[in-house]
Amino acid sequence: MSDSDLNPQLKTWARVIPSSEPGKGRIEQPGGFDNRVWQTRERAAEPFELELVAALEEVFESGATELPQVIAGLKERHRLDRQGNPWNEESFLKEMAVLGH
Repeated sequence: MSDSDLNPQLKTWARVIPSSEPGKGRIEQPGGFDNRVWQTRERAAEPFELELVAALEEVFESGATELPQVIAGLKERHRLDRQGNPWNEESFLKEMAVLGH
């Protein structure tokens, strides 16, 4: 899989040798590119991950701000962890650690 599979607009960076003179370096123009939040992922998101994101968006939109509320919200929506079990705080924190790596 190439970088363009994840973000076709991600620029290939030229090796830049920093200038010793102030203000003579090269910097990308702000707003000159589509800065996608997933541009640094090693792979495309799995269906499980996309479904979890959708469920979490619903949970947060409903007002959840604390971990127990998030877990309760996932359970109310009948969302299960990767093993097919109801979410609990431990399984949720483990999943977030894996996804955040």
